[in-house]
Amino acid sequence: MKSAVAMSYELDDPEKAAEQLVLSIKDKISIQKNSAGILFCDADTDGAALTGILKEHLGFEITGMTSLAVLENSGHHEGALVLLVFSADDAAFRATVSESLSGEDYEEKIKETFRECAAAFDGYGTKPALVFALCPSGMPFSGDKYPELFSKFLENVPIMGGVCSDDYNYDQTRVFCSGKEYKDSLVLLGLWGNIKPAFALRHVTSRFAERTRRVAQAEDNKVYKVGDETFVQYLEGFGLKTDVNDPLLAFTSYPMMLTRDGKNETPLMRHIAGLNRKDGSGTFLGDVPTGVLANICLITKDDIMASCRESMNSLLEETEKQKDYEYSAILCISCCGRAMILGKDAAAEGNILSGILPPDFSLAGAYCLGEISPTHYSENNVSNRFHNCSIAFCMI
Repeated sequence: MKSAVAMSYELDDPEKAAEQLVLSIKDKISIQKNSAGILFCDADTDGAALTGILKEHLGFEITGMTSLAVLENSGHHEGALVLLVFSADDAAFRATVSESLSGEDYEEKIKETFRECAAAFDGYGTKPALVFALCPSGMPFSGDKYPELFSKFLENVPIMGGVCSDDYNYDQTRVFCSGKEYKDSLVLLGLWGNIKPAFALRHVTSRFAERTRRVAQAEDNKVYKVGDETFVQYLEGFGLKTDVNDPLLAFTSYPMMLTRDGKNETPLMRHIAGLNRKDGSGTFLGDVPTGVLANICLITKDDIMASCRESMNSLLEETEKQKDYEYSAILCISCCGRAMILGKDAAAEGNILSGILPPDFSLAGAYCLGEISPTHYSENNVSNRFHNCSIAFCMI
C-alpha cells in the first residue's frame, strides 16, 4: 500500500484547490492499479464540486466530510482541506452511499449500505479488511447505531470513522462522494485485499469526581435517573450549574465515563448534548445503557495532550510487530470536544503528532462529533464502538 497526503487553504475555488491537491499527490506517489481518497475539509468548502473534480483528474473515488479542523503531517490546520490517497496493486476499494437516514426506517437503510459495501469483491476475498465510515450529524438516533448494526452484519471486520462536524454551527455538516454532497446519508469506503490495519484509542480517564453511581433508568441516549437522583440532580451534586443555554458547550470538559461491573474493557466516554430540567433527564451523543456505572470526569489540556502522545506511540509500536507488511498511512479521528477544551492551544495535538510521525508516513485527520473505532482488534475478534472525547488512530 502506498499513500500520500496533500493540503490546501483554497476554500473558495474548487478547480484551484483540486489542481493544488492533484499536483501534490502525483508528486509524492505513483498511482497503482487501485486507489481511493478521503477528503477532510472546512465547512465553507464546496466539497461536492471538489470531490467531483478530484475524481475526474485522478480517476478514482473520492469520499469526504466536513470537519471543525484538519490534521496532516505538519500539524493542525483551520480553514483548510486535506486529501489522503492510498494506492495499491494488491488491494481494492469500494465506495457506497446510503439513502436518507432521517426516516424511521434508518436501520434498514444502514444495513443495506453495509451489504452493498461488503459484497464479495472478485479476486480480493469475501469481506473487506477495513471499512471507513463518514457519518452524517443531527440524525434522530445516536452514533452507536453505526458500529452496532455494522458488527451484527459483518463479524470481525473493523470499522473506523466519525460523525461530520463544522464550525460549531451544526448546520453546515455534510459528507461527500465523488461529486455529490449529503446532509443525512452515510458514506462508506471498503478496503479489500492485502491490508493489515492497526488501531489505537485513548480516552482521558485520569481525573474523576467521587460520585460514581449506577445508571438506574435510561433509554438509548437519554438518561433519566442515576442512582436515586434525576440526571440533572446528579450533575448538580457535583456543584455544576445546569441552567445553561448550550449544554454541549457548557459540559464539554465534563464528559461521563461508563464502565461495567467486572468487565475488563475500555470504558466509554459520553458527552452531554442536552438537558431537560422539567423531567430531570439528560441526552447524550451516544447511548447510555441502564445498569452501567457512571462518573463525571474533569478533562484538562494536559490530559488531552498526554492521551494524544500515548495513543500515537502505541500505534507506532505496531509497525514493529508486522514484519511482513509495510505501513504508510495513518488516519486520525479526534473529538471536537478535545479541540474545545484546548481552546487557544488547539494546535497542540497536531504539534505532538507532527513531532512523532515517522518521515515516510502520511497523516490525515479530522475533528468529529463522535468517533468510531475498535476498542479491541485482532484477526478473529473485533469490538467496534462509538466514542466521545477520544482520539482514535488507524494505520494501514
